[in-house]
Amino acid sequence: MKALRIGLLLAMVVAVAAFVVAEDKPWLDLENCTMCTGMMAQEGLMDNMTWDHYLTKNGMMTVTTIADGYQEKYEASHKTMMKTMEKMKAGEEMYLCGFCTRHGELAQAGVNKEHFSTKAGEVSLMTSTDKKQVEEIHAFAQKTIDELAKFMAAESEAKTE
Repeated sequence: MKALRIGLLLAMVVAVAAFVVAEDKPWLDLENCTMCTGMMAQEGLMDNMTWDHYLTKNGMMTVTTIADGYQEKYEASHKTMMKTMEKMKAGEEMYLCGFCTRHGELAQAGVNKEHFSTKAGEVSLMTSTDKKQVEEIHAFAQKTIDELAKFMAAESEAKTE
């Protein structure tokens, strides 16, 4: 079976994320978030994938691309995340970053999720017909876009030092 992509994994995993309070935590915490560390553990993966988010009329679209030669590392990160999800389902409390927490809250609220595998990654949709949920998804997507831009700028600056 092909490994699920990050978006699909997060959709399943973060169903339990509502148990973790999102107060005063970083939006993206790739080094400490129990879910995100699975990606960080795979050497070179983060430098060889993209994760772009777009606002749509009724929600958001996420496009994930994985560079040639990094699919196995992506699949390994998926397996690690699946193990983490099982522990969370069993009641083990874990630290989740703001993104993973909020993603879980939206999933718990019943937003629509669709995932499409591509040769180079995945396209995911998070949508709703409810105006309030669409506003919440838009806020989530915009915060993610903004925080990823900050993260990438900091990473770029760190590489030039």
